[in-house]
Amino acid sequence: MVILALAWLCAFSARTNTLTLGPVLPLIQKDLGMSYAESGLLFSIPVVMMGLFAIPSGLIIARLGVKWVLLLSLAILGAGGGLRATTTNVPAMFVFTALAGIGIGLVQPVLPRLVKDWFAQRTGTMTGVYSNGFVVGALAATTLTVPVLLPAFGALTWRGPFLLWSAVVWATALAWLFVPGQRHREKESLRPFGRIFRNRLAWIVSGVFFTQTVMFYILNAWLVNYYQSFGWSLGQAASTLGALTAGSVIGGSGGPMASDRWGRRPLLLVSALLSIVGVLGLLFVPEQVYWLWPFIMGVSLSALFTVSLVIPVDVAPPDEVGAFSGLMMAVGYSGVLGGPAVIGWMRDVSGTHVWGVLTLLAMCFVQLGLVLQTPETAPRLRPGSVQEA
Repeated sequence: MVILALAWLCAFSARTNTLTLGPVLPLIQKDLGMSYAESGLLFSIPVVMMGLFAIPSGLIIARLGVKWVLLLSLAILGAGGGLRATTTNVPAMFVFTALAGIGIGLVQPVLPRLVKDWFAQRTGTMTGVYSNGFVVGALAATTLTVPVLLPAFGALTWRGPFLLWSAVVWATALAWLFVPGQRHREKESLRPFGRIFRNRLAWIVSGVFFTQTVMFYILNAWLVNYYQSFGWSLGQAASTLGALTAGSVIGGSGGPMASDRWGRRPLLLVSALLSIVGVLGLLFVPEQVYWLWPFIMGVSLSALFTVSLVIPVDVAPPDEVGAFSGLMMAVGYSGVLGGPAVIGWMRDVSGTHVWGVLTLLAMCFVQLGLVLQTPETAPRLRPGSVQEA
């Protein structure tokens, strides 16, 4: 249980240090004089770093083991996250945000491998437990930042939350120092990293992961601004992020567990359809039952995220889990560079968020097409092996 609790804290820290940026982005824009396009780029940087360093994380795991990759990644994340609070200019904010993103990029592929090594008989349930940390971290970042943390830190304003979540990262790293090394520690071959690029399923799942990740980060970057464009106050608009994250609690925690019972593919299909419903609501009736549309998006995107994390554990041998997860995250997170930044550029040029919402709708249909190509991978439900390239 200690291992699982610390894995949960790693997931929690990955989200708090990323998504705290959304609620305070208007304040950072004002303090540092950032344009909408620069702000979108700032939000994209950590996610791009997650993609770029996902595959290197798998390579380091093969050589050093899970524990040492966790310690390295948490140290980098804690440093970058905390240093953001000290910056007074845009370039420094970009650099420290990138450093935090590198730490997250290294830590996330470790977690599926940890499940494979320690909880191989309960992959869906255990993935649901630790990935709840992603959900709760997102909930804490989006719902506590404006009403609780900003008043609590007073004159520090947006800098205070960055310091707080950095401290949690350092505490987690300290706890990992007292945990024994990886259970099955031996030097592994790097050949799985060549095989995985020829695996058709790995690319399909990477595509699903790409669409949900880009959509999730677009919403976290611009949902508050979208509702402020209707004349809402910052506090009122930030409540939509709370609805998004509340939905994520249900989808993120319940998705993998439900997929153990009903299968991975049905959960992915229902989630993709819910994404379409949520975006249509944001487009046509955003202020009517305003909480419902981000809530639906939270359920669908978080379920897609966590069920995707289970698939490499389902189908890959232990020495290939890191490679599969790394490819999936590399594709998914690297694509975010073209998400929030492009939506911000559209807003700068057109003066409206409508084109951004239409872009989300197009991505929903791409996502649905990829899900329809995904076979069932749950061990007790799949008709045969799906590990072949």
